[in-house]
Amino acid sequence: MPALTRGQKILAAVAVLIVALYVTGVATADDGTMTDPTDNALVQQLGDWFGDPDPVDPADLSAPCLTDGVLVIEAGCVLTVAPADSDLREVELRPDGPLRLLTRAPHDDTILDRDVPAGEPIRVAVDDQGVDISLTCDKCTVTLGGSDG
Repeated sequence: MPALTRGQKILAAVAVLIVALYVTGVATADDGTMTDPTDNALVQQLGDWFGDPDPVDPADLSAPCLTDGVLVIEAGCVLTVAPADSDLREVELRPDGPLRLLTRAPHDDTILDRDVPAGEPIRVAVDDQGVDISLTCDKCTVTLGGSDG
């Protein structure tokens, strides 16, 4: 194994420090007790740096059953997410009835198959190549949103 360069050693040390601070921030509060990690300033800052992917631009979404940000599905519909420059994006789906979702995993050829309960929002990750998301239900509507809601 080749020796690490000075820059690689510094990067590794910084990564170890970030992980140690993250674990410490998550595990303890000022009084040493367990706390909600989302209340910790360090955890919030790390979340800002490495948080959720950007939402899919609504202009990149198309489907024959799509009208004003809502999919009206009678039996099935395919939501197409166009390719984009962003490496990873996500689209949020909020069905009002039970829904079956089939799509390709980002950066992979694996097919993801999931049953989504009524009212449960689901976020679907999409890579830069875009994807077709196959949605089936008896009769339901699905509201589209981004990762910010």
